[in-house]
Amino acid sequence: MFESASFVLFAVTLPFASLLLALRSGLQRAYCYSLPVLPLPALMIALLSDPGWLLSLPGLLHGGLWGMDDLRRAFLLLTAMLWLAAGVFALGYMKGYLKADNLRRFCVFWALTLAGNLGLTIAEDIASFYGFFALMTFAAYGLVVHEGTGEANRAGRVYLVMAVGGEMAILAGLLMAAQLAGSDLLADLPATIAGAEQRGLIMLLLLAGFGVKAGLPLLHFWLPLAHPVAPTPASAVLSGAMIKAGLLGWLVTLPFGEVSLPGWGDLLVIVGAVGSLGGAVLGLRQQQPKTVLAYSSISQMGFITLMVGAALASADVAVTLFAVMALFALHHGLAKGSLFLATAMTLPRSRIGQWLMWLLVALPGLSLAGLPFTSGAVAKLAMKEVLKPDHFAFAAAPYLPALMSAGAVATMLLVWRFLWLQRAVGKIGRNPVAMWVGWGLSLAGSLILFWYLPWHGAVPEKTWPTAITGEAWSLIWPILMATLMAAVAPRSVRQR
Repeated sequence: MFESASFVLFAVTLPFASLLLALRSGLQRAYCYSLPVLPLPALMIALLSDPGWLLSLPGLLHGGLWGMDDLRRAFLLLTAMLWLAAGVFALGYMKGYLKADNLRRFCVFWALTLAGNLGLTIAEDIASFYGFFALMTFAAYGLVVHEGTGEANRAGRVYLVMAVGGEMAILAGLLMAAQLAGSDLLADLPATIAGAEQRGLIMLLLLAGFGVKAGLPLLHFWLPLAHPVAPTPASAVLSGAMIKAGLLGWLVTLPFGEVSLPGWGDLLVIVGAVGSLGGAVLGLRQQQPKTVLAYSSISQMGFITLMVGAALASADVAVTLFAVMALFALHHGLAKGSLFLATAMTLPRSRIGQWLMWLLVALPGLSLAGLPFTSGAVAKLAMKEVLKPDHFAFAAAPYLPALMSAGAVATMLLVWRFLWLQRAVGKIGRNPVAMWVGWGLSLAGSLILFWYLPWHGAVPEKTWPTAITGEAWSLIWPILMATLMAAVAPRSVRQR
């Protein structure tokens, strides 16, 4: 049922249909309450349908093809779950933070961005994928500038300039590859690009174009500007789900598994290392919790870029790395979304309630750092297993373990910085029920739903809990080192 053509169409078009509620100003409250419903059908598809289905849409542009494999299922699960949690959270957030006359505008851009984010995860033809990707990109501008402040408008201008440049690069790369392939399907692009005379140019266009969304170094400037000024529910999906669309763009277009490209692997490992460590250094100097989280996303995407580089460098390891990258993306997206939502929560009045809440706020952060028996531990051990230097022959391979360890320390330092700043701005009061429920859903997604892995058997068995015990020290020592560094850091670094 959930992979039937009618249900899939319903899941993707429901956000578009919700725009009818924006036609009358008296329905804006009803529109607001529809936000959590919009991603539910897509979540049901991700959880309950079997991968392998295809939906042909001959009347769509040049003929659309939508489908789901294990990779797309992981991204659809992340996207739908995070948009659901953020949508519930938005119900309570809007009551206290957004003016009533802005609700309709917020809901319109929310629905359009969601539609694009959902659609691109299941699109298998080039036209559908690019159309949904562009819709998500430009509709998100409305979320970035929603508050209308000077900072929001400046962030929106930077976002729009970089988005236009990124979309131009993506479109050029896709058109060049499609012309050479003589096909409208994404699945035909990797082999075509691998054998193309203009392979370097096409890959550069696609890496840079999708890299704007993924936050590559020098293409990341919109991230730390946009996340702090956007409404908190929008910040959660911007960082948790939307930047992963750039990763998905890389995975479905670049020539992974077709040819080994050690030169490109070396380049991307360097870029990933700069993003991972440089993002952490810049994040530690920030004064706002949401800005620290934005730089943390840049740092974590640097981890993923390391894996992208390794997959390009060795065709034999690419398939295994796909599973690990999907695992890491799901882990990071759910944990980071929870942390962003936590920035808008107020502390309970009771001392016990405050301590409990701080524990719940810290858990996703500790998961990002790889605390044993969290989603981060599984993701990092899987990454460590696959990125062993003896699996590769490119020049940067021997440095992968050191880069991963340094990145783990940097991640924990950013977590402590975030908690320190969040402590300083934390307020005591009451949270609307919807905010508790939305934040609780994001926590459950990070701490519980993650273990419902959609790729059973794809990740090496030694990454599971029995092996986590044996690898506990390798996970704990970066956390301890970062904690010691944070404790002895100069006061000027720790203060607001």
